[in-house]
Amino acid sequence: MRIDHDIHINDMAAASRYETHAHDHEALLSYAASGSCTQLIGPRLWTVLPAHAVWIPAGTPHAVAAGPRGCRLRTVRFPLPVPDDLPATPCVIEVSPFLAALIAELGEAGGDEHRRRAALRFLIHDALARSPLLDLSLPRVSDPRLLRVTDALQADPSDRRSLTAWAQLADMSRRSFIRKFQAETEMGLQEWQRRLRVLMARQMLADGASVTETALSLGYATPSAFIAMIRRELGTTPGQLFAAGPPAP
Repeated sequence: MRIDHDIHINDMAAASRYETHAHDHEALLSYAASGSCTQLIGPRLWTVLPAHAVWIPAGTPHAVAAGPRGCRLRTVRFPLPVPDDLPATPCVIEVSPFLAALIAELGEAGGDEHRRRAALRFLIHDALARSPLLDLSLPRVSDPRLLRVTDALQADPSDRRSLTAWAQLADMSRRSFIRKFQAETEMGLQEWQRRLRVLMARQMLADGASVTETALSLGYATPSAFIAMIRRELGTTPGQLFAAGPPAP
């Protein structure tokens, strides 16, 4: 890993991770140049893909886990005070090919190239302020009983246990389980599992898995059922999600 005043450059090996920590004096734009990772930021889980970056405000606790093919993570640093036109809360930023190229250039700039670095930072700030924000996160639970359920689903999103069976795993009555899960996530378990499958599908497809492989891994009986779910949730097909490939560095 290389760290300088402007950027962290970290090629994470498959399944490697950083435990929960925070950067009190800087905000971060965490971008996957290739591969993917999952970030636990505050009360939500986020996926970082080659076309996306996660914005992490200063002082926000977060943990990072690399995807199955590792992750070339490029994290741009924004020391305090952060400009007012940048987000105040964690979010996913859609990374254009232009913004991806700027981040790559910043990573290549020499430490003594002060004017070049300043120009790149100005352009990155401007591009970031104009970038679309995406809703690509999932609420996390804090109750240890509910964590048994969400941890099991993250380990195997194809698990088809009934709501009653999940309540039993949490050692709760069905009614209490439904009420508590809704209170912590503002959604039902079925919706949460579907949302998890969408995020994991994006990660698997970005890492090069086929549509059929992804569909079966996530518990869909046929690829067509999986394609229908992605079209319904994202307004596109799995094949179109990454048809153009990641942004060119």
